[in-house]
Amino acid sequence: MYLIPKNIKVKREIFKGFGLSEIILMAISIGIGYILSMFINIYYLKMISFVFFPILTFLLLIPLPNGNTLLKIIKKFLKFRLKQKEYKIK
Repeated sequence: MYLIPKNIKVKREIFKGFGLSEIILMAISIGIGYILSMFINIYYLKMISFVFFPILTFLLLIPLPNGNTLLKIIKKFLKFRLKQKEYKIK
């Protein structure tokens, strides 16, 4: 495994920390929120359902100071929990 220097970007970023894949995921979440808000008639619930998924997606994709995102941390945690071996004491 080779180390990549800090001044070299691995992926193309449109905004700082946001690449094309993150923007596509944000667009999908906005679409899901819009579709859900079309089925609800109460104004407050309509606004909450429209805004909930984009805000959740943004919070999961925003880069942390160490370069990871919350989504990557959750994926690594779940992978660790599922692959963890249990040892029995004899």
